[in-house]
Amino acid sequence: MRVGRFGILMMAGMMVLALAGSASAALITFNSVPAGTVGPQSTSNPCIIAGTQCQQPAFMGFNNFTSSGAISSYNMFSTTPTATVADGVQGTPYTVAQLTGGLGTNSFVVAIDVNTTAAAGEILRLFEVIDIHLGVQSVLYSTGPISLNIGSLSSNGNGFADWESNLISLAGLPATDGILFHAVWDTASDGAESFFIIPGNSPAAPEPGTLLLLGTGLVGLAAFARKKFHR
Repeated sequence: MRVGRFGILMMAGMMVLALAGSASAALITFNSVPAGTVGPQSTSNPCIIAGTQCQQPAFMGFNNFTSSGAISSYNMFSTTPTATVADGVQGTPYTVAQLTGGLGTNSFVVAIDVNTTAAAGEILRLFEVIDIHLGVQSVLYSTGPISLNIGSLSSNGNGFADWESNLISLAGLPATDGILFHAVWDTASDGAESFFIIPGNSPAAPEPGTLLLLGTGLVGLAAFARKKFHR
Protein backbone atom coordinates (compact mmCIF):
# COMPACT_ATOMS: atom_id res chain seq x y z
CA MET A 1 0.00 0.00 0.00
CA ARG A 2 1.38 3.38 -1.01
CA VAL A 3 1.48 6.06 1.67
CA GLY A 4 1.47 9.69 0.51
CA ARG A 5 3.41 12.54 2.04
CA PHE A 6 0.45 13.67 4.11
CA GLY A 7 0.05 10.12 5.45
CA ILE A 8 3.67 10.01 6.55
CA LEU A 9 3.33 13.40 8.25
CA MET A 10 0.13 12.31 9.97
CA MET A 11 1.77 9.15 11.33
CA ALA A 12 4.82 11.10 12.50
CA GLY A 13 2.61 13.60 14.30
CA MET A 14 0.61 10.88 16.01
CA MET A 15 3.83 9.14 17.12
CA VAL A 16 5.10 12.36 18.71
CA LEU A 17 1.76 12.90 20.45
CA ALA A 18 1.88 9.33 21.77
CA LEU A 19 5.42 9.95 23.03
CA ALA A 20 4.29 13.13 24.77
CA GLY A 21 1.48 11.23 26.49
CA SER A 22 3.80 8.46 27.67
CA ALA A 23 6.29 11.06 28.93
CA SER A 24 3.85 12.46 31.49
CA ALA A 25 6.05 10.97 34.23
CA ALA A 26 9.74 11.21 33.36
CA LEU A 27 12.12 8.59 34.69
CA ILE A 28 14.32 9.21 37.73
CA THR A 29 17.42 7.09 38.16
CA PHE A 30 19.87 7.18 41.09
CA ASN A 31 23.57 6.53 40.66
CA SER A 32 26.17 6.06 43.39
CA VAL A 33 28.77 8.80 43.73
CA PRO A 34 32.27 8.74 45.28
CA ALA A 35 32.32 9.62 48.97
CA GLY A 36 32.71 13.30 49.76
CA THR A 37 32.30 14.59 46.19
CA VAL A 38 28.66 15.72 45.96
CA GLY A 39 27.37 18.15 48.58
CA PRO A 40 27.55 18.58 51.47
CA GLN A 41 24.02 19.21 52.66
CA SER A 42 23.80 22.90 53.53
CA THR A 43 21.55 25.95 53.25
CA SER A 44 22.53 25.95 49.55
CA ASN A 45 21.66 22.24 49.29
CA PRO A 46 18.49 22.02 51.42
CA CYS A 47 16.80 18.89 52.72
CA ILE A 48 13.35 17.78 51.61
CA ILE A 49 13.06 14.58 53.69
CA ALA A 50 15.50 13.71 56.48
CA GLY A 51 15.66 11.85 59.77
CA THR A 52 18.45 14.14 60.99
CA GLN A 53 18.73 17.89 61.56
CA CYS A 54 19.46 19.82 58.37
CA GLN A 55 20.82 23.25 57.56
CA GLN A 56 17.98 25.00 55.76
CA PRO A 57 17.49 28.35 54.02
CA ALA A 58 14.73 30.59 55.37
CA PHE A 59 12.47 29.93 52.37
CA MET A 60 11.93 26.18 52.83
CA GLY A 61 11.51 23.46 55.40
CA PHE A 62 11.64 19.67 55.28
CA ASN A 63 10.03 16.57 56.74
CA ASN A 64 12.15 15.84 59.80
CA PHE A 65 10.63 12.36 60.12
CA THR A 66 10.95 10.14 63.18
CA SER A 67 13.68 7.53 62.75
CA SER A 68 14.45 4.60 65.01
CA GLY A 69 16.26 1.30 64.92
CA ALA A 70 12.88 -0.26 65.65
CA ILE A 71 11.44 1.17 62.41
CA SER A 72 12.54 -0.54 59.20
CA SER A 73 10.05 0.75 56.60
CA TYR A 74 9.41 4.35 55.59
CA ASN A 75 6.89 6.08 53.30
CA MET A 76 7.67 9.77 53.55
CA PHE A 77 6.54 12.99 51.88
CA SER A 78 8.21 16.40 51.99
CA THR A 79 6.70 19.35 53.86
CA THR A 80 7.32 23.03 54.56
CA PRO A 81 7.93 24.67 56.98
CA THR A 82 9.94 22.03 58.84
CA ALA A 83 7.76 19.53 60.71
CA THR A 84 7.60 15.86 61.61
CA VAL A 85 5.06 14.28 59.26
CA ALA A 86 3.73 10.80 59.93
CA ASP A 87 4.44 7.84 57.69
CA GLY A 88 2.30 7.87 54.54
CA VAL A 89 0.88 11.37 55.18
CA GLN A 90 1.37 14.11 52.61
CA GLY A 91 2.98 17.27 53.95
CA THR A 92 2.44 20.87 52.89
CA PRO A 93 3.68 21.31 49.30
CA TYR A 94 6.34 23.74 48.20
CA THR A 95 5.34 26.04 45.35
CA VAL A 96 7.19 26.17 42.05
CA ALA A 97 7.94 29.85 42.71
CA GLN A 98 9.29 29.02 46.17
CA LEU A 99 11.70 26.40 44.84
CA THR A 100 12.84 28.11 41.66
CA GLY A 101 13.13 31.52 43.31
CA GLY A 102 14.91 30.23 46.40
CA LEU A 103 17.24 27.87 44.54
CA GLY A 104 17.92 30.36 41.77
CA THR A 105 17.23 27.76 39.08
CA ASN A 106 14.35 25.64 37.76
CA SER A 107 16.37 22.41 37.73
CA PHE A 108 18.18 20.32 40.30
CA VAL A 109 19.20 16.83 41.32
CA VAL A 110 18.13 14.96 44.45
CA ALA A 111 20.91 13.52 46.59
CA ILE A 112 20.62 10.76 49.19
CA ASP A 113 22.90 10.64 52.22
CA VAL A 114 22.44 7.16 53.68
CA ASN A 115 22.88 6.68 57.41
CA THR A 116 23.35 2.97 57.91
CA THR A 117 24.99 0.43 60.16
CA ALA A 118 27.04 -2.62 59.24
CA ALA A 119 23.83 -4.26 58.00
CA ALA A 120 23.84 -1.88 55.00
CA GLY A 121 20.45 -3.14 53.92
CA GLU A 122 18.40 -0.05 53.00
CA ILE A 123 16.35 -0.66 49.84
CA LEU A 124 14.87 2.29 47.92
CA ARG A 125 11.48 1.23 46.54
CA LEU A 126 10.16 4.48 45.04
CA PHE A 127 10.99 8.15 44.60
CA GLU A 128 8.59 10.63 43.00
CA VAL A 129 8.19 14.33 42.29
CA ILE A 130 4.49 15.25 42.35
CA ASP A 131 2.96 18.37 40.78
CA ILE A 132 -0.30 19.78 42.16
CA HIS A 133 -2.10 22.00 39.64
CA LEU A 134 -5.48 23.47 40.62
CA GLY A 135 -5.88 20.71 43.19
CA VAL A 136 -5.12 17.89 40.76
CA GLN A 137 -2.03 15.77 41.46
CA SER A 138 0.16 14.28 38.75
CA VAL A 139 3.54 12.58 38.93
CA LEU A 140 6.22 14.58 37.11
CA TYR A 141 9.16 12.27 37.77
CA SER A 142 9.31 8.74 39.17
CA THR A 143 11.70 5.85 39.59
CA GLY A 144 8.74 3.50 39.27
CA PRO A 145 8.80 0.41 41.52
CA ILE A 146 12.47 -0.45 42.13
CA SER A 147 14.66 -2.44 44.53
CA LEU A 148 17.84 -0.35 44.75
CA ASN A 149 20.18 -1.22 47.63
CA ILE A 150 21.18 2.28 48.70
CA GLY A 151 22.82 0.90 51.87
CA SER A 152 25.72 -0.66 49.95
CA LEU A 153 28.28 2.15 50.30
CA SER A 154 31.64 2.96 51.76
CA SER A 155 30.72 6.18 53.61
CA ASN A 156 28.09 6.57 56.29
CA GLY A 157 26.06 9.62 57.25
CA ASN A 158 28.79 12.19 56.60
CA GLY A 159 26.57 14.92 55.12
CA PHE A 160 27.63 14.25 51.53
CA ALA A 161 25.63 12.41 48.88
CA ASP A 162 26.00 8.67 48.49
CA TRP A 163 23.50 8.62 45.61
CA GLU A 164 22.51 11.27 43.09
CA SER A 165 19.52 11.43 40.72
CA ASN A 166 19.48 12.56 37.12
CA LEU A 167 18.36 16.14 36.43
CA ILE A 168 14.83 17.18 37.48
CA SER A 169 13.28 20.28 35.87
CA LEU A 170 10.31 22.43 36.88
CA ALA A 171 10.58 24.55 33.73
CA GLY A 172 7.24 25.53 32.21
CA LEU A 173 5.17 24.83 35.33
CA PRO A 174 2.92 27.59 36.71
CA ALA A 175 4.55 29.44 39.60
CA THR A 176 1.58 28.66 41.84
CA ASP A 177 1.69 24.87 41.33
CA GLY A 178 2.51 22.79 44.40
CA ILE A 179 5.45 20.36 44.49
CA LEU A 180 5.75 17.32 46.76
CA PHE A 181 8.62 14.85 47.04
CA HIS A 182 7.85 11.25 47.99
CA ALA A 183 10.31 8.55 49.06
CA VAL A 184 9.65 4.92 50.03
CA TRP A 185 12.38 2.66 51.42
CA ASP A 186 12.64 -0.33 53.73
CA THR A 187 15.00 -2.88 55.32
CA ALA A 188 16.47 0.10 57.17
CA SER A 189 18.96 -0.36 60.00
CA ASP A 190 18.30 3.00 61.63
CA GLY A 191 16.40 4.88 58.94
CA ALA A 192 17.92 8.36 59.35
CA GLU A 193 18.46 8.88 55.63
CA SER A 194 18.62 12.43 54.22
CA PHE A 195 17.17 13.44 50.85
CA PHE A 196 18.38 16.89 49.80
CA ILE A 197 18.38 19.11 46.70
CA ILE A 198 21.43 20.25 44.75
CA PRO A 199 20.67 23.04 42.23
CA GLY A 200 21.64 22.22 38.64
CA ASN A 201 21.41 23.49 35.09
CA SER A 202 18.39 23.30 32.77
CA PRO A 203 18.30 20.08 30.70
CA ALA A 204 18.55 20.17 26.93
CA ALA A 205 15.86 17.51 26.43
CA PRO A 206 12.47 18.84 25.24
CA GLU A 207 9.71 19.20 27.80
CA PRO A 208 6.52 17.10 27.36
CA GLY A 209 4.70 20.32 26.38
CA THR A 210 7.22 20.91 23.60
CA LEU A 211 6.61 17.42 22.27
CA LEU A 212 2.87 18.06 22.38
CA LEU A 213 3.21 21.25 20.33
CA LEU A 214 5.51 19.50 17.84
CA GLY A 215 3.07 16.63 17.41
CA THR A 216 0.11 18.97 16.97
CA GLY A 217 2.06 20.98 14.42
CA LEU A 218 2.91 17.86 12.40
CA VAL A 219 -0.70 16.73 12.42
CA GLY A 220 -1.78 20.19 11.24
CA LEU A 221 0.88 20.17 8.52
CA ALA A 222 -0.34 16.77 7.38
CA ALA A 223 -3.91 18.06 7.13
CA PHE A 224 -2.72 21.04 5.07
CA ALA A 225 -0.71 18.78 2.77
CA ARG A 226 -3.71 16.50 2.28
CA LYS A 227 -5.97 19.44 1.39
CA LYS A 228 -3.41 20.74 -1.10
CA PHE A 229 -2.88 17.25 -2.57
CA HIS A 230 -6.60 16.79 -3.29
CA ARG A 231 -7.08 20.15 -5.05
